[in-house]
Amino acid sequence: MILKKIVIICLFFTTSIIFAENKEVNKLLEKVNQAPNKEVKKELIEELKEKLAQENKKVREKSDAIIEAKKKIPLKIYKQNPAVK
Repeated sequence: MILKKIVIICLFFTTSIIFAENKEVNKLLEKVNQAPNKEVKKELIEELKEKLAQENKKVREKSDAIIEAKKKIPLKIYKQNPAVK
């Protein structure tokens, strides 16, 4: 039962990550491709680097939180034995 929940949660996260799009980064990348001169292109690339670093930091924090939560999951299922009289 717990294994099924873990698998479902993992599938949800992977599908959401695969199909997620960062529109802000895509817009900046498109601006870089359409920049008229090198100076503007250089500025846009720097801005793009900053945005990508921010996104990378967010994703890293989420993955660290998932790893920490996974460490807390017990490896064996606890079964309480009835008290012997």
